[in-house]
Amino acid sequence: MSTHILCLAGDAAVRAAAPRLPNAQVHIYSVLRHIPTDSVTEEQARRPIVPDAERIHTIVECSFPDAAARAQAQAGAQWRAFAAAVEESGERICAFDVFSNVPVASVRGAVDGGFRRWMLLRRAAASPEAFRDAWFGRHADLVKQLPRVDGYAQHLVTARFGADGRPAAYDSLRVDGIAELCFADESAMLESYASDARLPLRDDGRELLAGNVTLLVHGVRLS
Repeated sequence: MSTHILCLAGDAAVRAAAPRLPNAQVHIYSVLRHIPTDSVTEEQARRPIVPDAERIHTIVECSFPDAAARAQAQAGAQWRAFAAAVEESGERICAFDVFSNVPVASVRGAVDGGFRRWMLLRRAAASPEAFRDAWFGRHADLVKQLPRVDGYAQHLVTARFGADGRPAAYDSLRVDGIAELCFADESAMLESYASDARLPLRDDGRELLAGNVTLLVHGVRLS
């Protein structure tokens, strides 16, 4: 699955021209708050990943069957209107093209968005391939052991775009992956993270990651 993820500092563009695209799943996530995480050490948490990450307010996620379907949709009138609204709003912080892997299919409220723990991840591995193999393999297997999980999506970053919408170098946007862990609500997440299954996942995260920005979000599906 080919996915485009856009991080915005507000919701004016979405309110002006929400992108309801044919042949695509479009979700809009509103940030509830940014939270600390123990998936990385305190020193790792201080490492920069995304400039102005603390300003992320709204996330637009558009998933397509493949890159060709994405290109076709982004050439259409709906996307052009939304892109113009984004430019006018000045809200763009960053964006990513990603390859999406779904180790745990969404169920219940997560199908339409719902409550999620949404994470920007910076790899510790020497290469993107080593990060992918460990993340899609052993780390995903550990996530599957958590109770109360309603879905888990992994987005491997293939392209980065800055606040001006232009392609960005890795040194300016050190994001290798985006993770979405779905729960019925925050209490379900806290119960899950208090379980014994969380400890090996935490320890593996500290080995896997060199940085992590964690947000709690709530989403709705537009199309």
